[in-house]
Amino acid sequence: MSPIALTDIQLREVQQAAHLVPRDLCSVYLERLADELRGRDDLGDGEMHRLASKIAREIVWYAGRSAEVG
Repeated sequence: MSPIALTDIQLREVQQAAHLVPRDLCSVYLERLADELRGRDDLGDGEMHRLASKIAREIVWYAGRSAEVG
């Protein structure tokens, strides 16, 4: 797997969105984000913010739903 190049701003966006995710699901968040980023070289800072936040919110939402059901 090749590394994903991020700007400082993009890395900060990834880290800020990660704070929304429960600690035990951070690896899931990073894996999903990496899957979305693979092969995309044209990602701007704003799009990175939207993508990282969207994935973090989805993980938190599904974790909440699982807790309600379980």
